[in-house]
Amino acid sequence: MKGIRKHLACFGLAIRDMQKFMPFLLWGKLISSIAEAVLQVWQPVLIAELFRLAADLEGGNLLLFKRDIVFLCICIGSPAVCTMLLRAVGLYGEGKKETCYGWKMYDFAGKLRLEALEKPEVLDSFRNADAAYSQHLAASRMFSYLLMDVRSVLVCVSTFFVVGSFSLWLLPGAVLGVLPYLAIDIFSEKHRSGTYRGQAGKRRRLVYLWKLFCTKEPVKEMRTMGFSGFLKEKWVAANVEVVREMEEVELRAIRWSAAGILLKNLCYVANVAIAVILMVRGELAVGQFAACLTAFGLLQDNLSLLSTFVVSFLQSWHHVEEYYDFFRAETEEEGQEDYRPFRREITLRGVHFRYPGGDRDALDGVDLTIRKGEHVVIVGVNGSGKTTLSKVLTGTYPACSGDVCYDDQNITKMKKNGLYRDISIVPQDFVHYNFSLGENITVSDFGRREDQAGLAKVAEAVGMQELMRGIGGPKAQLGREFGGVELSGGEWQKVAIARGLFRDSSLIILDEPTSALDPLVEYEILTNFLRLIQGKTSVIISHRVGICRHADKIVVMKDGKAVEWGSHEELKKAGGEYARIWGEQAKWY
Repeated sequence: MKGIRKHLACFGLAIRDMQKFMPFLLWGKLISSIAEAVLQVWQPVLIAELFRLAADLEGGNLLLFKRDIVFLCICIGSPAVCTMLLRAVGLYGEGKKETCYGWKMYDFAGKLRLEALEKPEVLDSFRNADAAYSQHLAASRMFSYLLMDVRSVLVCVSTFFVVGSFSLWLLPGAVLGVLPYLAIDIFSEKHRSGTYRGQAGKRRRLVYLWKLFCTKEPVKEMRTMGFSGFLKEKWVAANVEVVREMEEVELRAIRWSAAGILLKNLCYVANVAIAVILMVRGELAVGQFAACLTAFGLLQDNLSLLSTFVVSFLQSWHHVEEYYDFFRAETEEEGQEDYRPFRREITLRGVHFRYPGGDRDALDGVDLTIRKGEHVVIVGVNGSGKTTLSKVLTGTYPACSGDVCYDDQNITKMKKNGLYRDISIVPQDFVHYNFSLGENITVSDFGRREDQAGLAKVAEAVGMQELMRGIGGPKAQLGREFGGVELSGGEWQKVAIARGLFRDSSLIILDEPTSALDPLVEYEILTNFLRLIQGKTSVIISHRVGICRHADKIVVMKDGKAVEWGSHEELKKAGGEYARIWGEQAKWY
C-alpha cells in the first residue's frame, strides 16, 4: 500500500510540473493521441461498411459510399499528421526540459545539507536524478509513452468489439495474443530496472574512474608515477561487471520475449483460420472477412506497439521516480528570523558534530567565544577538527547538539541567506574557475563586479599586481582548457584569497589560506590581509603557527576539542599543546 501511495504521489508531482511548466506539451500530446486512436479504430468499421455498400451502389448508397471513401482516406492519412504534431510537441518538450526539470533540481541541490553530500546514497540519487532529466526527459517522456499506451489500449479494445461483432469465436484468440505477451515484457522490464537501480554506485564509480583519464592532474601523476595500467584494470573490471549484469538480464528477457512473440503469432494464425472457416460456412460476408483481416493486422500492430510502449513507459516511470526521489534528501533547516548582523560576539556552547557514518565526533563539546572585530587563529594537527569548526561556525554544517549564537540569536533560527551574505570564506579546497582573472575574484560579490577600485585594492593586498600585468590585466582568461593562461598553485591561491577579500562581509574565514605559498610570501600576504580587514572579524585556520603572533586570540584544537586559547605569549608560557606545535615547527627554520 505504501508503494502504491508513493507511485501515485510521484505521478501527481509529474503532472503538476508539466501543467506548470509545459501545458502545451501536456494537452497537445493528449489531444493528438486521442484523435489518432479514434481514427485508427474507425478504419475496419469503414471497410466493412464500404463492402456492404459496394454490393448495391444505386440510389442513396452511392452518396454514402463516396462519403465513407472520404472518411477512410482521412482515417488513413490523419495518423501521419498526428505523428508529426507529436514530434513537434516533443521538440518543444526537449527545449523546455531545462526550465522544468533542470532548474528545479539544481535549485533544490543548492538547499541540500552539506553533510548529506558525504553520503554515497545521496550522491547516487543525485546522479540518477540528473540522468533522469538530462537523458530521459523525466516526466515529459513518461507522459508521452503513457498516452501511446492509452491510444494502443483504445485501439485494441475497440478492435476487440469490432471483431466480436462479427463473431464471438474470434475473441479468445485475440485476448490470448495480448495478455501473456504483455505480462512477459512487464516482468522483464521490472527485473531490468531493478538491476539498473542496484548499479547506481557502480556506475558512479565508472564515471569517477573515467574522469581520472580525462583530467590533467591525475593524468600527469599516473604517467609520471607509472600506474596508468592499474587504473585501466580497475576501470575495465568495473565496466565488465556492469555490462555482464545487464547482459544476463537482457538475455533472459530475449528468451521470454521470443516465447511471447511465438504465442502471439500462433493466435493470429488461429484467428485467420477461424475467420476463413466462418466465411466458408456463410457466417461471415466477404466484406466482413476483409474487415476482420484489417482488424487482425491492426490488432497485431497495436499489440506490438502496446507492449513496446508499456515497457518504455515503465522505463521512463522508473526514471521519474528516481528524479522525484532526489527531492527526499535532507535540506537545510531554514529559520524564520531575519539575520541581524552581530555587534558583540559569536559564541559556541557545548557544540558536538559527527559526520554521517562517522564513529566519533569531529567536534566534541566545543566552547568558544569570538568577539566582534577580533582576529582569531585556529591551529591544531590534521584531523583535530579545525575545518569542521569553521563549517559549524558559519552554519554550513548544523551542530548535532549545542548552540551557535551570533549575539543572542541562535543560528538555527536564522534565515541562512541573510547570514551567508555577511560571511566570506576562502576554503582549503578552493575552486579554479576557468573564467577571466577579474571574474575569478569578483564572483564572490558579483553585484560589485564593476568595482575596479575594489578589485585593484585586493589585488595589491595579496601581491598580484605583477601577475595581473604579466597576463594582460583582469580580463585575461585563466585556465588552458579554454585557451587561457594557467597559473601556478601559489598564484591560484592568491586569486582565492583575493576572492574572499573582495566580498563585502563583516566575518571572513580563511581555511589554510597560504598552504601553497612559501613562508615569506605567506607573511607578506597575511600581514596585508590583517591590515585590510581592520574592523572586520576574521578566523584563520592554519597548521602553520607563524601568523599567530599577529592574532588577537589563538584557539588550539585537539581531538575535536578546543583545549587551549589565549595569546601567543600566554600559550607559549603555558607549555601545553600550542607550545609543543610551536617548538616542532621552529626546528624547520
